[in-house]
Amino acid sequence: MQDDALYNKSILKLASAGDSPLAHPDISVLHDNPLCGDRITLDLTLDQRTISALGYKARSCALCKASAELLRTCAVGKDLETITNLHLQLKMQLKEQAVLTFSAPWKKFSLFQPAVPIKNRHSCILLPFQAIEKIERKN
Repeated sequence: MQDDALYNKSILKLASAGDSPLAHPDISVLHDNPLCGDRITLDLTLDQRTISALGYKARSCALCKASAELLRTCAVGKDLETITNLHLQLKMQLKEQAVLTFSAPWKKFSLFQPAVPIKNRHSCILLPFQAIEKIERKN
């Protein structure tokens, strides 16, 4: 697969948004992928179990940064269980090499379709969700 399909304009635009750490998060978690070196710090402000703000700092590839940025823009107002369910759905569709299909507001995650056949890139897309899982386990 060509890099221009994998790293399409939409993914590169999201990845270029830059880090957005929160000044005073309720919880912050560092998660990394030792296989590729991607690392993300995810910051959350929670109201009970609902995300009221999400920020991140990433030292990672464009796929991970784009995933984190999509999560940042779509997760506010959602509870942690909803994010966990989205993570499971995305993980399953990637594993099964299925067509990525999501309902609103998660439809934008379909832009990772070019990465579906490239298994070693799945962990890059899932890394921000794995950080949320760590937060979920802490609560």
